[in-house]
Amino acid sequence: MRLSRTLLFAFLTFHVFLARSESTDVCVSVFEKTEQQQALISSGMSSRSVIGAGRLYFHTAPDKRCQLKDVFVIVGDRLEAYANYGEFTSVIYWNPNTGTGTAGWVLSSRTSETGANIASGPRR
Repeated sequence: MRLSRTLLFAFLTFHVFLARSESTDVCVSVFEKTEQQQALISSGMSSRSVIGAGRLYFHTAPDKRCQLKDVFVIVGDRLEAYANYGEFTSVIYWNPNTGTGTAGWVLSSRTSETGANIASGPRR
């Protein structure tokens, strides 16, 4: 049930952000293909931390051409991961100050598994 709600949230977020990405047609095509071929992540292994340097930008679909210009997380932020596809992971970032969530795809190489479910520990 939780995964279904999250995927619905990601789907709705995708449509809200779609107009803000550069390659709309490409992003729609990649997003639709991804829905059938993504590898889901179990909730027990869903917690991620942002690593590396600089901003980690969200994408509307798992393709570098689908980057959102103004939507990003920074090193140390905690993410909840739901699926992998190629070099990308589908995630949600829950803002600890507002409680609002931002869903999208981020580069997998910029995240690190924390070994816990994000709900099991305090949010940063």
